[in-house]
Amino acid sequence: MRSPWPFDIAAWPVVLLFSALTLLTVPVSAQVNTERMRNLDVEGFSATLGGSVALQSGNTELLEVGVDTRMDLLYAPHHLFLVSEVRYGQSDGRRFRDRSFAHLRYNYRFGGPLVAEAFTQVERDNFALLELRTLAGGGLRLRLLDSEPARLFAGFTPMFESERLDPNRVGTHPARTATVRLSHYANARLRVNERTFLLSTTYAQPRIDAFGDIRLLNETRLGVGITRALALRVSLNVRYDSRPPGDVSDWTLSLTNGLTVSL
Repeated sequence: MRSPWPFDIAAWPVVLLFSALTLLTVPVSAQVNTERMRNLDVEGFSATLGGSVALQSGNTELLEVGVDTRMDLLYAPHHLFLVSEVRYGQSDGRRFRDRSFAHLRYNYRFGGPLVAEAFTQVERDNFALLELRTLAGGGLRLRLLDSEPARLFAGFTPMFESERLDPNRVGTHPARTATVRLSHYANARLRVNERTFLLSTTYAQPRIDAFGDIRLLNETRLGVGITRALALRVSLNVRYDSRPPGDVSDWTLSLTNGLTVSL
């Protein structure tokens, strides 16, 4: 019987090693919404490359660029995907954004609405004083609503977190930490048509040994199809960290516009 996978199963160690090396060599924001990266409709293998550019000239010279990539491999009940993203910005010759991350996740779908998942992630964010954060965790995801045009999911995925911050800028905050966080999320999706959608996700991530140390994230993204391969995207991102390092603000808000090209 021919295998449904696009390569021999013996090649899996090589594929996973390549994925891990890709993950570790990408330059690595604080809390990241990986739900917006989850592709529920892919089948087989797919790859996507996207980018965005913001320019401003006049009293203030501004340049901001972003690049993101993803690869999916889905043969039910297995789904493996790798996502990476880089953001860099300058204003009047000075950096105001320098962050990136990579995320690798494996899902196994049981019969019915339940999915088991495991993941690992690396991040870097110069303006959040984050030199390196590594995550590894897993848990369960529950499909609460799955009908066109709306979908609703909830997840519980405890994770181990290791952080290394800039020791010269963190103040009284520890420069190195290693802890376990409880990660809860809710994800809602509304698909208007084949290429137009609205996606909203909320995370709550308290430390297991100090519930007052909590991180919250809400991200809402709108995608509007222009052609079959080209789409406009708008994303509103709101974050809260009850115990940020140094002089980093506990609240942050960002609005991003860009284009995505599907290969």
